[in-house]
Amino acid sequence: MTRRRGAVAGIVIGFCAAVYAAVFVLGRVDQYLFPANEVAVPSVPAFVPGTDIGVNVSLPGVSAPGPKPWTPDARLNILVLGIDKRPGQPEDGSYRSDTMFVASIDKHAGRLELLAIPRDYWAEIPYGNTPGVWAENKINAAYSYGQFYKYPGGGPAAAVAAVQHNLNITIHHYVVIDWEGFVRLIDALGGIDIDVPETISDFGTDVLEVFPNNTVQAGRQHMDGKQALGYSRVRVDGDLKRIERQQLVIRAVADKAVSLGYITRIPELWSAYRDAFRTDIDNALIPGYALMARSIDLGNIQTFSLGKAMYGGVSEDGQLILLPNRDQMYAVIDEFLADPQARDEAPKVALVVPPGGQAAGKAAVAHLETYGIPPAWVTVVAGDGTGTPGVYDVTGKPYTAGKLTGLFDLKMQNPDGSEPPGFDVVIRLGEGTALKTPG
Repeated sequence: MTRRRGAVAGIVIGFCAAVYAAVFVLGRVDQYLFPANEVAVPSVPAFVPGTDIGVNVSLPGVSAPGPKPWTPDARLNILVLGIDKRPGQPEDGSYRSDTMFVASIDKHAGRLELLAIPRDYWAEIPYGNTPGVWAENKINAAYSYGQFYKYPGGGPAAAVAAVQHNLNITIHHYVVIDWEGFVRLIDALGGIDIDVPETISDFGTDVLEVFPNNTVQAGRQHMDGKQALGYSRVRVDGDLKRIERQQLVIRAVADKAVSLGYITRIPELWSAYRDAFRTDIDNALIPGYALMARSIDLGNIQTFSLGKAMYGGVSEDGQLILLPNRDQMYAVIDEFLADPQARDEAPKVALVVPPGGQAAGKAAVAHLETYGIPPAWVTVVAGDGTGTPGVYDVTGKPYTAGKLTGLFDLKMQNPDGSEPPGFDVVIRLGEGTALKTPG
C-alpha cells in the first residue's frame, strides 16, 4: 500500500511539474507573440502531507494574478515618420521626415498618447555611418542623413537614434509612411471627417490644390486621402499649427477605424496594407498587438507637442530653426510619459522630509519620477520631525495615494489637519523610510 501511494504521489508530482513547465514555456512564448496579454495562473494551494496546514504558493517564473501596478514597462513607444517621398521616387532615397511623432501605448491604462516633434527642432542627429557621431541639424534631417550615409539600419534607425539621444525617450518600434501610403490608407477607410477649427488657404504652393480655391473651410469636412494629406501638410501659418492639424487627422482616423470595427480586424488589414508602410514590427507580433489594440480607448487619445517648449532662431548657415527651452521641453516629456491614471487626478504632492533628510528627499523625487510621478507634481517640504510617517490623501486622489503606498514602505494615514496646506496628497517620510519597487 505504501509503495502504491508512493507511485501515485510520484505520478501526481510528475504531472504537476510537466504542467508547470508547459505554463512557464507558454508564458515566455506569450510574452513575444502576445505582448501585454501574458498568460497568468493563480497561486496554487500547497499542503504539508499528513496535516491540515496549507498555504498559497506562487510558482516562480509564472506571472501572478490580480492587477499589476503601473511601471515604465507599461509603455510601448512607436516612432511614426511621414517622409517627403513623392510618387515615382525610389524607396531607398534620402528623404526628410515631413512628420515625426511618438505614439505611446500605455498598456496598463489602455491609453494612446501622441507626442509631436517639430520638424525644425535644431538637434544632434547621427552623422556618417558610425553610431555615436553627431552633427547639428533639423531633426527631420535624421532620416535623410541615415539613408545617405548608410547608417546601420538606414534612415529609420537614424531617426530613432536622434529621438532617443535628444529626448531620452525609449523607442521600441518605428513606422515609416510616405504620401502614397497615407492616401491609400485614408481612402481604404472611405475618407475621414474632421471638424476644421479655422479656414486656411495656401495660394503659394500646390498643397491645397485638391480643395476649391486652395482653401479648407472651417466646419465639419469630409476628406478623402489626397485632401487629408494636403490638410496635414499645409504650413503657411507655421509648423506648430500644422502639428495641431496633423493631430486632428490622427484623431479622425482613429474615430473612423473604431466606427468601422477595424480594430478587431487588425491581422487581416495588416496583411492587406502591409506594403503601404515600412516598419520593424515583426509579423509574429501582430496578433498580440491586435489584442492590445482592442483594449485601447481610442476615444480618449491624449496629444502633446514639444512646440510650446520651442522658440525661433537662425542657424549659422541661415536656416530658420526652432530651439528648445530644455526645462520646458523635458517637463512636457515628463508629463507625456507619466502614469496616465495619476495624471487624470492632476495631483499636487507634498513630500515632507525630516530634519536633515534632503538627500532622502532627492532620492524620493527621482524614485517617483521613475514610476510615473513627474517632479513638476512634487514639492519637497522641510518637516520638523513630528507627525506620523505615511501617505495622506487630503482632497480625494485615491489612485495616486494608493500608488504612493506601493512606492514607499508607508501606510495610508487619515489626514489630521497638520498636513502642509495647498496639497492633494502628502507623503511624510520618516527617519528610515525605504523606497519600494512595485510588483
